[in-house]
This record gives sequence, C-alpha cells and structure tokens, in this order.
Amino acid sequence: MRTNNRVGAILRRGDEVLLIHRHKNGEEYWVLPGGGVEDEETNEEALIREVMEETSMEISSFVLLGEHDRDDGGEHIFFEVIAGGDPILGGPENENMDENNIYILEWVNKDQAKTIKDFFPKEAQVYF
Repeated sequence: MRTNNRVGAILRRGDEVLLIHRHKNGEEYWVLPGGGVEDEETNEEALIREVMEETSMEISSFVLLGEHDRDDGGEHIFFEVIAGGDPILGGPENENMDENNIYILEWVNKDQAKTIKDFFPKEAQVYF
C-alpha cells in the first residue's frame, strides 16, 4: 500500500538537475525522479528506493528542501541530492516503457529547468 505522500529528488550535478522527460499517450511533460511513499516506509527510505529504482543511482546524502500540500490530502516532499555517476533508467519505468509510454533521463541546466512549462509538480521548480 502507498500513502498519499510523494517524494521528489532534485539530483544535482554542477549547474544541472536530473529530470525525467516523459512522452505518454501523445503528451509530453517533465517530472522529478521520485514517487509514492509506501506504508511503514519513511520519506527518506522512499527517496532512496525511488532514486535507485528510477536512476540506478545509490544515494546516501540528501537534505530536505520543503513540503507542499497536495489536493488529495497528501504532501510532496522535496529533497536535494548531490549526484555521482551516470543515471540508468531502471525499475517499473524501464519495464513499462513502450512507444506510448517513454521515460528519458536528462540532465538539464537548472535555469532552463525553472522555465519548463509542462513540469509536474510545479512547486518543485523553486528549488532548482
């Protein structure tokens, strides 16, 4: 089971942040690596698990940046992570990818990332 909370990782490499560029059923948008917090799991445990699943990157150092309420009663919890190594898409995102459901890991300059219009959740962009 999952809680209503979601964690988002702002992975930094110099002046860049790692984003997931999505193409799904004809729509194009961008998201942070991250996902739902499972029952009996802390936000920090969810962050480590989700980053590993989606990017194949191990993290051990991170800082809480902020929490924002969601419409469904949960929260978005954002963490800053200093990234090392090259990300490789993994987990359910890699397993469920097809021509109508594409995930691309991309390093984006933080100033450009702040201006992406189709970015979810919008609250995260203030942390770039």
